[in-house]
Amino acid sequence: MARTVRHPVRHRRSRAQAAAHHNRQVAWVTGALLLVVCLYSVTIGPDGWLWFGWAVLLLACAALFVVRP
Repeated sequence: MARTVRHPVRHRRSRAQAAAHHNRQVAWVTGALLLVVCLYSVTIGPDGWLWFGWAVLLLACAALFVVRP
């Protein structure tokens, strides 16, 4: 006799829940990037790489807000 495997039911998120999840992800990624750039500027000092880090942070932030669920 064959065994049947019961898979757990996946509940789809509502649009509001998906947007809230996306916003939390954006906040965490932005905060982590901001922390990395700030720690770099404190330990190494300001130079060209600091401005590159800020540019990457800005582009990542903009990309996360553009790619919305």
